[in-house]
Amino acid sequence: MIGKVAAACAALLVLAPHAAQAQGMGSPQAGAALRDADYPGVIRLTIDARDVSRAILRGTMVLPVAGPGPMTIYFPRWVPGHHAPSGPIARIAGLTLRAGGAEIGWKRDPVTMHAIHVDVPEGADTIELGFQYLSPTDPKMGRIEVSPEMIDLQWTSLAPYPAGYPSRRMTVQASVRLPDGWQFATALATDGVADGVIHFKPVDYETLVDSPILAGRYAARYKLDESNAPVGLAVFADRPELLAAAPAQIEAHRRLVDQSLKLFGSRHYDHYDFLLGLTGRIGSLGAEHSRSSENFTVPDYFTDWAGTAPSRELLPHEFVHSWNGKFRRGADLLTPTLDTPMQNSLLWVYEGLTRYLGAVLSVRSGLHSVQEGLDNVALSAATMQNRTGRQWRPLIDTTNHSIYAEGAQPWPNWQRGSDYYLEGQLIWLDVDTRIRALSGGKRSLDDFVRAFFSIDDGSYRPVPYVFDDVVAGLNAVAPWDWARYFHDRVDKVAPDAPLDGLARGGYRLVYTDTPTGFFRSGEAQRGVTDLSWSIGLTADKGGTVTDVVWDGPAFAAELTIGTQILAVDGRSYDSGRLVQAVAACKGRADPLTLTVRRADAVRDVRVACAMGLRYPRLERDSSAPARLDAIFAPR
Repeated sequence: MIGKVAAACAALLVLAPHAAQAQGMGSPQAGAALRDADYPGVIRLTIDARDVSRAILRGTMVLPVAGPGPMTIYFPRWVPGHHAPSGPIARIAGLTLRAGGAEIGWKRDPVTMHAIHVDVPEGADTIELGFQYLSPTDPKMGRIEVSPEMIDLQWTSLAPYPAGYPSRRMTVQASVRLPDGWQFATALATDGVADGVIHFKPVDYETLVDSPILAGRYAARYKLDESNAPVGLAVFADRPELLAAAPAQIEAHRRLVDQSLKLFGSRHYDHYDFLLGLTGRIGSLGAEHSRSSENFTVPDYFTDWAGTAPSRELLPHEFVHSWNGKFRRGADLLTPTLDTPMQNSLLWVYEGLTRYLGAVLSVRSGLHSVQEGLDNVALSAATMQNRTGRQWRPLIDTTNHSIYAEGAQPWPNWQRGSDYYLEGQLIWLDVDTRIRALSGGKRSLDDFVRAFFSIDDGSYRPVPYVFDDVVAGLNAVAPWDWARYFHDRVDKVAPDAPLDGLARGGYRLVYTDTPTGFFRSGEAQRGVTDLSWSIGLTADKGGTVTDVVWDGPAFAAELTIGTQILAVDGRSYDSGRLVQAVAACKGRADPLTLTVRRADAVRDVRVACAMGLRYPRLERDSSAPARLDAIFAPR
């Protein structure tokens, strides 16, 4: 069923003309049928990014037009890699249109809010758009993208385009003005600098929006691969001292490239740039692109290497996406324009397989130790096994989460979110160990990955896949009923997480009263105390509850997200005191007493705690070969 649906989506979304949007009474048409032609002329887009104090980016676009008459212009809506209609149209302000120096009117489409309509006057050969992009200045408004030290400039927020042409058939020449003295990195090729303006060489619109810019005051650069398809690491930081990377740390990033190329056996870029922001001011992010990736993580990524292990999976994950997600992509995500709706039916491959391979490459490269790799898998396994929402919601439905979900969830453990990442990781571990068992250790998932992603070496034009392609690729490596397996694991409600891969890999999931170093680092980075497997809640440093496990002890005590813990057994709250109290409670019949406040109501609640502290880790099971160790071994 999935294969047929995906094939139908591919035919509708990739090959067929763009359908006109639904009409309101008396409303103009939102879009136009796609033409099988190049857009006439070169679109010129200039961004003035100097106003970092107020986080205002100012845009000017000169758009060639073929003649007078009605025209529709879009701002991006469906953002690749976001898997959702997340284009930030609400942040566009000050929109003006001119032709021949005279202002002309425009009207927003009443149904498709990212579209504006304009009548091009007689005699005009271009129209000029002016606008501001009002980037958030407080995290409550959205992700911070601009600080006095750094900018994450994303063309998907800043590049309007004319309706009626595929993204690949429109040519854009972009330019950017940055604050004086700033450095920048991007996959785009520069075409010179004049009067403080950086000009980039013309590219098609698809390539433009796939090539963000990271810029800032403080930067360092490293060469990771000096082949004819070079790979670089461009690091930007809030403060210059945060750039202090040890040679061994950079060498681990070089091994990441080497191990990735050994795994995939191909390159789908002519050059690649890791854009790495070490910052507590710009919002965290991992975003994939064909020839670059946006990686915004903890400021002390280098300077507290031992304490920031979870952050070191970010770059491997985004690099894998150059092959899986950017080059080869689920067909229903491969759309001709950014106003064409995407569908996410194969995100358990796009993101789940990437999560698995990223975790494996983290260990093979030395970015993670073997123990950190095991602890990482343990956390994924325990999180998914503890996800109570799996009792009613199949994994396939979580692929829709980013499309319809708005804001934070009141009960994320029960509602489920983007579980295709972690559960997908466990599914692909199961697949890998099963291939190894079926073949007597002669084949592995590496063989599937190499064959599936190595086609068209050197090309970074996307190649779609559907469910049946994935099944056929696996059967070519190790014949088995893969279609039924995925239907059972992905399409159906599965009360238990897919842990067979762990058992077949020679490990079992257990819980102890001491957290792993990996777990403790994750708590520190998130700023929380995570007692999900103990009393069923997570709380921040101030005692505010940030998550509650549905049907767990905290749930039974009627605690909710947003409740503040004021006291633990009559003593004022601090995170250490809560942990100590839960530890002391093990085997005790008497519950823990928490004094809590929600809104203006203060009350005492009794929370069952007889299990004491429980933290996940993996334990070696000698009854099965240590296949997971073999998976982690460098190539």
